[in-house]
Amino acid sequence: VYTVAFKYILGSKVEGFVFFLLLGILPWGFFVGSTNMATRSITDSPDLIKSVRFPRAVLPIATVLFNFAQYGLTIVVFLPLMLVAQGVPLAAPMLLYPVFLGLQVLFTVGVAFVLAAGTVFFRDVRHLLEVALPILFWVTPIVYPLSQVPSPWRPLILLSPLSSYIVAYQQIFYYRQWPDAEVWIIAIVYGFGALLVGMRFFLAL
Repeated sequence: VYTVAFKYILGSKVEGFVFFLLLGILPWGFFVGSTNMATRSITDSPDLIKSVRFPRAVLPIATVLFNFAQYGLTIVVFLPLMLVAQGVPLAAPMLLYPVFLGLQVLFTVGVAFVLAAGTVFFRDVRHLLEVALPILFWVTPIVYPLSQVPSPWRPLILLSPLSSYIVAYQQIFYYRQWPDAEVWIIAIVYGFGALLVGMRFFLAL
C-alpha cells in the first residue's frame, strides 16, 4: 500500500523510500499501541487487582510485551523481505539493532508506568494522549529524514522522545552506518531515565 501510494501516486523519487518509511512507522506503531493500552491497564482491571494479590506493575509491562510481540512478528517478516526487495546488503551496524530495540522497550515501559499511574488519578490522560500522539508523530523523523530538517531545528527534533530510536534504525538499515554519538546518548538517557522515573512514579501509587 505504501509503495503504491508514495511511489506511483505521489511519485516519490527517493530510492527505497518505503523501506525508510516503514523503519519508522513499525516501531512507532509499537510505541502507540503500548501507550494506548497502558492508560487502561489499571483502571480497566479493578476486579482483578482486588481479587488477586500480585505486583500491579505486571499490568503495564504486559501491555508493552504484548505489543512488542506483535512488532517482533512483523519485523521477522519485514526486514528480510525489504532487505531482499531493495537489494540492501548486510552491514556490521545492523548488529546494533537489538541494542536500540532494547532501549526503546525500556523507554516504552517507563512511559507505560507513568501513563498507567496517571490515569488512576486523572482519567483524561488517555484523551490527552490521543491529542499528543499525532503531534509527536510529526515532530519525529518518520516521513522525512533528519537531514532535511533545518540545522537550527535539528537538535530539537532529535530530542523528540522517539526520534533517537527511529533515527538509529534508519542509520543502521537504510544508510548502513554506525549511529551518531548524539543518537547513542539520547537513546540511552531516554531509555534508562524513563524507566527509572516511571518505576518511581508507579510505585508511589
